[in-house]
Amino acid sequence: MIKYSRLKIGGDVMANIYLDYAATSRKHFDIIEKNLNILKEIYANPSSGHTLGKKNAKLARESREKIANFINATSEEIIFTSGGTESNNTVFNHVLSRFNSGEVIISSIEHPSVKSSAKHLEKYGFKIHELDVDETGSINIDELEEKINENTVLISIMLANNETGVLNPIKEISELIVDKDILLHSDIVQAFGKVEIDVKELGLDFASVSAHKIGSLNNFGFLYAKNGDVEPFILGGGQENGLRSGTSDLLGTLILADCTEETLSSIPKLRELKNYFISKLEQSGIEFEVNGSVKNSLPNILNIYFKNIEAQRLITYLDAQSIYISGGSACSSGNIKGSRIITEMYNIERAAHSVRISVGFDITKDDIDEVIAKIDKLEKRLIERN
Repeated sequence: MIKYSRLKIGGDVMANIYLDYAATSRKHFDIIEKNLNILKEIYANPSSGHTLGKKNAKLARESREKIANFINATSEEIIFTSGGTESNNTVFNHVLSRFNSGEVIISSIEHPSVKSSAKHLEKYGFKIHELDVDETGSINIDELEEKINENTVLISIMLANNETGVLNPIKEISELIVDKDILLHSDIVQAFGKVEIDVKELGLDFASVSAHKIGSLNNFGFLYAKNGDVEPFILGGGQENGLRSGTSDLLGTLILADCTEETLSSIPKLRELKNYFISKLEQSGIEFEVNGSVKNSLPNILNIYFKNIEAQRLITYLDAQSIYISGGSACSSGNIKGSRIITEMYNIERAAHSVRISVGFDITKDDIDEVIAKIDKLEKRLIERN
């Protein structure tokens, strides 16, 4: 496993501590290089009928089965896509293709690709219900149950929120609709690889994944579709059993399979680092609160409210010292008014003082000590000025 080096700027050695894994993970270049070397020898299109093509088709098949096993799916239920956004769009296109009208339920904290897709359905007469979240960052099951009726065709609720890491009760949702003709989709992009996921136990019809969140390649991912039942969104040469056309990305498939295994094995370390971060903050005397639930959340994401430090000031201060955190989802980058998600959970004032810190495979306790020391220094300076 690679440990990223520190940056040397002029005569100073800078921290180069990356705590924005929730936006995108640093790459597992050792895994990428290993699989690149494989394809240097076997470089054919997996759809080709000659010997090289058949060898690559075998590699692709084995990696697909490995990925399917990670979520207790079959290989026929895994449809490789360009990532979470395409996978989410495919699900809503499926609904548009299969139903003339109906009602769809999402949450207020969904990824923009889900919210935009839901908005698109409104143009065709579908009614969209948007659930609020409470201060833990999770939806209210009772509110969801009130929205479900005979016209409901789809419920789309993310498994883990991008900004807080808080987990939603997907299994409870599936139990509510077990006897109803309602599709259940979950954007599991942030959760995949960070928690054990069993799509059968969760009762999902669809689940969306992006590879770049776990150190694999950008512009790659997959859609889980129960029994492989989904309307094609991208048409062409009939790859992915006719469900998603486009030349197969063998490299992406191989790397994703290996990165998933690597990330799942690191869950205990990530949880330990997260807990360590909280305990060191408590020991430092810095005034802070965790946004959302600590226990019911992913092992690598913390969203923290700093009472005495504005988010943008903290981000800029740490950035100047090569320490990288964020104010929220990278899909909404450039927003310095405060996170939409934290505003939904609390208020705009708290959002303006909240940042997201997400650990990954190369972070150490020494890194965390250094970051907290710098936050403590900034808070003391701001308090003295006031």
